[in-house]
Amino acid sequence: MRRAEAQNDGTLFLALDTYGRIGGIQRFNQRVIAALAEISGDNGWKQPAVHIMRDGKADIPETTAAAIRAFGSWRLGFIVHSAVTAQSCKILFLGHINLLPVGLLCKLLSPRIKLVLFVHGDEVWNDPAHRRMRFYEPLMARALSRIASVSAFTASRMQEAFKLPHEKFTLFPNAVDDIDRQPQKSGRNILAVARLDRHDRGKNIDALIKAMVLLKRRNVECVLQVVGEGPLRSELASLARELAVEERVELLGRVSDARLAEAYSQACLFAMPSSKEGFGIVFLEAWLHGLPVICGTQDAAVEIITDGVDGFAVNPSDIETLAERMAMLLADPGMAAAMGEAGVEKVRSRYLMRHFKGNLEKIIAELS
Repeated sequence: MRRAEAQNDGTLFLALDTYGRIGGIQRFNQRVIAALAEISGDNGWKQPAVHIMRDGKADIPETTAAAIRAFGSWRLGFIVHSAVTAQSCKILFLGHINLLPVGLLCKLLSPRIKLVLFVHGDEVWNDPAHRRMRFYEPLMARALSRIASVSAFTASRMQEAFKLPHEKFTLFPNAVDDIDRQPQKSGRNILAVARLDRHDRGKNIDALIKAMVLLKRRNVECVLQVVGEGPLRSELASLARELAVEERVELLGRVSDARLAEAYSQACLFAMPSSKEGFGIVFLEAWLHGLPVICGTQDAAVEIITDGVDGFAVNPSDIETLAERMAMLLADPGMAAAMGEAGVEKVRSRYLMRHFKGNLEKIIAELS
């Protein structure tokens, strides 16, 4: 990008709640803001502008190198100020498909601006169980210069649903921050970390509980620990009691960061045979703790996990195979450790902040 242009034409990032809530998209948005600020600082460009709906002023951190403005529930103010700010920007990043109408308005008022939409998963799959595509979205999406998808799986689902050309999409994986790993303690815990809202049935935590029945019959000593809160927690507890494995299933609810780190250190494998992952950042986090992982075969997780190398991919409906893979890792600590280390190397070579920033720099360069 030419420095003179960058100084005169900035970037604008529009996002929904980013600091006021905890979640995958929220952490992604925070990473985008940090990366844009670093890129601008590295090149001597002006601060990126960031407008956030739903967050209040009190939610915004004081130490940030971006010009962040929070609009709370003031939707009209968000729209008007975004349209005005966009007139002095060259690239407008949209953090969610729901912001597409605002992006199109900015494009109509400033035709030269380039629109980039970040997509994460089921919000663009046109799956009635999660979010139906709005009738106007395919037409509006034609105005996008790039669609930055966290996975090829999500890009393919959106391309099919929205009837968009393949050329609009670019792969933009999520990332994690490296950690100082705690020493692994000798234990036989199987760990799962997931939200337990009603729309998260596709995480298939119930399949893990059913697999625990088979492991109990085979006298495989282990405990399934599930970190996460939501309405499904009580349903899962009832299922464990019904299947007579309640002594082998611990539903820990929402825990502190320190308690979560302890749970990772006490686990010997991480399992979540989901069928709704748009990317699967939980597997990256498990790898950083040195754990082998078990994912599902019906979503984007299979793009990340190499079956038999850094984990196993199992159809969540195949409870027998799921139990077998869990038993294999429990029975062979050496294999489990080797898979976990392979996962650590994969994260450090592909999925850290420097890779995220580099991918964002590439998009900016291509559109400048």
